[in-house]
Amino acid sequence: MTTNEAIKPGESGSSARPSEGQWALIWREFRRRRLAVAGAVLILFLFTISVYAPFLANGIPISYYGHNLSEYKQSVRTLRGALRNLARMQQGDETKENEQETLVNLVRTRIGLMSAAVTAEGSAELAEFAAEFEKALSSGDTATLRRLSNDVRKKLGINTVRLKDGWHYPVFASLNWLDIIFMVFNFFLVAVPLWWPLIRRVIGGEHPAIRRNCVLAVLVGLPLLCGAVWKGIVPERIDRTDYKAAVKAGEESSAEKNASVVYQRIIWPLIPYSLDEDDLGNKYATSSKEHWMGTDGIGRDVMCRMVWGGRVSLAVGVVAVSIYVVIGIVVGSIAGYFRGTTDLLISRVIEVVICFPSFFLILTIVAFLGPSIFNIMIVIGVIGWTSVARLVRGEFLKLGAREFVQAGRALGYSPVRIIFRHVLPNAIAPVLVAATFGIAGAILTESALSFLGFGITVPKPSWGGILASGRESVLRAPWLIYYPGIAIFLTITSYNLVGEALRDAADPRLRGSR
Repeated sequence: MTTNEAIKPGESGSSARPSEGQWALIWREFRRRRLAVAGAVLILFLFTISVYAPFLANGIPISYYGHNLSEYKQSVRTLRGALRNLARMQQGDETKENEQETLVNLVRTRIGLMSAAVTAEGSAELAEFAAEFEKALSSGDTATLRRLSNDVRKKLGINTVRLKDGWHYPVFASLNWLDIIFMVFNFFLVAVPLWWPLIRRVIGGEHPAIRRNCVLAVLVGLPLLCGAVWKGIVPERIDRTDYKAAVKAGEESSAEKNASVVYQRIIWPLIPYSLDEDDLGNKYATSSKEHWMGTDGIGRDVMCRMVWGGRVSLAVGVVAVSIYVVIGIVVGSIAGYFRGTTDLLISRVIEVVICFPSFFLILTIVAFLGPSIFNIMIVIGVIGWTSVARLVRGEFLKLGAREFVQAGRALGYSPVRIIFRHVLPNAIAPVLVAATFGIAGAILTESALSFLGFGITVPKPSWGGILASGRESVLRAPWLIYYPGIAIFLTITSYNLVGEALRDAADPRLRGSR
């Protein structure tokens, strides 16, 4: 080839641009593999469905306009009991300050909830009730506290006050801080095509460190901040309201007396069933408008259980792999950097652990610890670190003789700084490839354990558990086998396709081969 000949982009061995970094090259090569891109899109789709499961499959409405009779009745019972306990505690000889403070806070919280639910007249009466309570509390008047507990049902009962209508959002109130973290993370992950060009345009390519910190702030810092704020503002509670017993305003008064919620407008999720909502008169029902994937042996909606089962199965894969990737990186880095006796001892430990069949070892440990999602995550994470450790060790042995490592040692940098700031960033690409394959293996392991009865316990579903429930009724209800089996197959295949594409994209010898 002469010097005047132009090298066409996309030709093998010549498609790299001088200004592109390692990760830009990997991303460009990954996008050329269409099956891998389709697999990544499917994984993101399943992850999004599992994260937003409370809004897709739930027996709790997303929102309604009306008033909650059941919640107000519960507040009245709780307030009455707390006042009685306070009066009994102040009358006794021994007073426990912690318990008394808890009861006082409970009374104030319930008064606030009841004030927000009633009309202006009832709110004014509750304000007088609260002032009388504070006065009796400060003076230690047990007689007044006892009288107030008796007056709760008479003056503030559901038949005395009038509740005001308003918009309520039960699904949002049922979320915890961990749900918020994953929802915010998923939202910005899906919206990467919108905010990433903006960051690239504002900051520019001359400040890569600032751009990297901005990405970390959006994908990591912002979700953690939202979760912390949610935990501090929204208290965790169990909503026992029977929303299926709700009636529309304007119906007969007899129906409203037995209703839990009276509404004017109500918005249900796409699949308006909860996990433990059974219908014994509708067992093994086939696909219909009410149950898109049919029902199981006790009338539970299969599609609802598939959506929530995906949350469990995907979480097990990601968390378990994260555990053993961290362990493997630390162990492999120590062995590959220090070498000598340290490398010899760690290598012998790795070989001993590899000698045991991993699945049977996991099966044995779970049998002793008991079936639990946390036990499965920890066991898979503790057992599967050896492959990552050997991979990281090999990369460190290869990079240890490079000039930038020798320069760091000559400048007196600490081993921790050389390992985690200089060597590890150049050795992390193969680890991500191994982690992608590991997630698929962890999902398959969890499904196998659930299928054998050692996995997730009832009522929490997983794809393997749903598959196991269809063993005895495979001829009567084959969809209990089809749907979870197809979901497991597609998920594992997608992860394997993504892993193979990342492996090829990270290898300079294979770039441009497809």
